[in-house]
Amino acid sequence: MNQKDNINIDPKPHQNYDAQLPRVSISCWRYYDLCWKAYQLPNGALFMSDRQMALLVGQPKKIVRSFIESQSLETLAVQIDNGVKVQVYPLSVAAIYLSTLLKNGELDKHPLLFSRREWHSLIKALSRFEPISHSTPNPCFFTGNYWVEIARKISVELEVNMNIQVLLLQSGECRIEYQEGLRCVQHDSNWLVNYSPKKARILSNLKLSKDITECRVMEKDGFISIYALSIQDWLSVWEHFANRGNRLATALLKTCASIGIYLRIEEAISEANE
Repeated sequence: MNQKDNINIDPKPHQNYDAQLPRVSISCWRYYDLCWKAYQLPNGALFMSDRQMALLVGQPKKIVRSFIESQSLETLAVQIDNGVKVQVYPLSVAAIYLSTLLKNGELDKHPLLFSRREWHSLIKALSRFEPISHSTPNPCFFTGNYWVEIARKISVELEVNMNIQVLLLQSGECRIEYQEGLRCVQHDSNWLVNYSPKKARILSNLKLSKDITECRVMEKDGFISIYALSIQDWLSVWEHFANRGNRLATALLKTCASIGIYLRIEEAISEANE
């Protein structure tokens, strides 16, 4: 028999095959010498089922599924080789879940016995498997812990013709995206990102947090990832620009001081929840 006779030119799909569902193959996600099973789309993207993610985060499958559903996190229906439909989730969902467990002190009994630093490294690796479209935080300064949070955008009116987009995290904390905080004072949107020892020294003098917080925000076309600073850190950044003659920064700080930015944020949250 010739070798070509062993090739199935037109293989018949499985009888349960649904042409509307993307097909996946069995793969794995590796982290140093560790490996977890995953599903892979033809474009290389990796996803995990609730069962696979349960093994990664060290939680029962039902609890994993409940967390994902309660947070309305990203999900995708796929089909494995035997035609069975499976709900899967991107690796960023695992990063969000691990961040939550770490903050709540629920990873102490995880079989991996990682230190907090090691957990942050794992969370960053899971998140970075899906690179954010724009540049990453300045690596010369932002060397602290890596957090991934679910957030929603809220427009806060500071005064007439002065609005700012604030990110409300699931924890209740409020943050402002890098580009949004710089847009308010019409400064270079890349000031906080990319490799720059000089800017790192400035950020260090401002005593900003070195932690990186990546926020996952639901938009019309799905979730996006953006980096954000705390309100207190932004007040320090705006003061830096104001001291260097940025009139917009000066006006913004005066407005924040006179009306109380935290009060305005609380009012905006109350209105959004009505």
